[in-house]
Amino acid sequence: MTQDAFIQQLRHELRSLPKHVVDDIVADYREYIGDALAAGRSEAEVIAALGDPVKLARELRAQASFRQWETRRSFGNLLRVVVSIAGLGLVQLFLLVPFIFYLTLLTCGYVISSAMFVAGLATVVLLGSHHAFGWPSVDRIPFSFQGSSQGGDSEDSDSAPNHREGGDASMLKNVNVPDFRVDGDRFVLRPQAGTHVSVVTTGGTVDLRNEGGKLRATSTGAAPAQFDVKGDVWTIHRADVVALDVRTAGGDTLSAARMGGGSGDMAWDVKSDKDHVSFVEGGKDGPMLAVHSEGDSVVIDKNHVAIDSDGDHVLIVGPHGSSIGALLYGVAMLVGGALGLWLCLWLTRLTWRGLVRYVRHHAERIAERLEHSAP
Repeated sequence: MTQDAFIQQLRHELRSLPKHVVDDIVADYREYIGDALAAGRSEAEVIAALGDPVKLARELRAQASFRQWETRRSFGNLLRVVVSIAGLGLVQLFLLVPFIFYLTLLTCGYVISSAMFVAGLATVVLLGSHHAFGWPSVDRIPFSFQGSSQGGDSEDSDSAPNHREGGDASMLKNVNVPDFRVDGDRFVLRPQAGTHVSVVTTGGTVDLRNEGGKLRATSTGAAPAQFDVKGDVWTIHRADVVALDVRTAGGDTLSAARMGGGSGDMAWDVKSDKDHVSFVEGGKDGPMLAVHSEGDSVVIDKNHVAIDSDGDHVLIVGPHGSSIGALLYGVAMLVGGALGLWLCLWLTRLTWRGLVRYVRHHAERIAERLEHSAP
């Protein structure tokens, strides 16, 4: 091989290095070859002493990568040194494959530990906030009874709370109870012929009976004063009602009873022909709805949705169980994720030290070989 062919191939193999670095290396080897020729050595002898330009270029690339890593010790530069050394054949395949597998496991460890830590932290923060401040709510499936307002002649309909307006009226309208409706925050009673209405208020009781088109009322305590009476229409604020019962001449029934201290927490039960609807507003256990029509039924509560129709059964289970248990589970995930991340960081530190020692050892061997052949 001639001097020009050697230099050309060496430059080609070093093309991945910066141009000024390649120019400096080529200039050094041209000077070395020139000095050797001037000393009386033949060109073939000098080129043979330098060895294969391909192998020489690999060693020079590895040495350049090692110097770059010493200047800036980043993980990326260290990997470049390892790859350069691997290109020299110094890293055997039976060592490289297990190392790659180990790095894959270490990466999976980071991902799993991070996911456990984040999930545990989110669970602890959310449930801890729930137990400490009551927010966010985690005890109920968020559903409500909504419908369009049916209007009415109540003087207070414009000032009724929006979350009550039309909701119960729409629900009761579907089961056809004309003797009773909800207008905003008031209950409206208009007993038809043969209907018996019994109302328990915070001030006493009132019984309304429509016998032959004539309405008769009996009461105890101060209950009548809580009603607004216009003809055969009796209205009362729902906050004043403890329980009520409506029974029509056709056998339809409607019952409601307050649950707890809140005026909006009430349990309802309505039967009309073959339809049966029951639902709970508010309450400590959350809202509940049950609808039965001939052989079909739908039941919804805070934990599940159950649907039965013509022998088919569908059950959807929602979040349930103790939030304290979920909080403890979140703490366990948080601690497990933190320990996993600590273990991964410790292994990463050991791996880094091992790689540094490995790179230094092989870099020294490469430097020794280059000293014997370099100019």
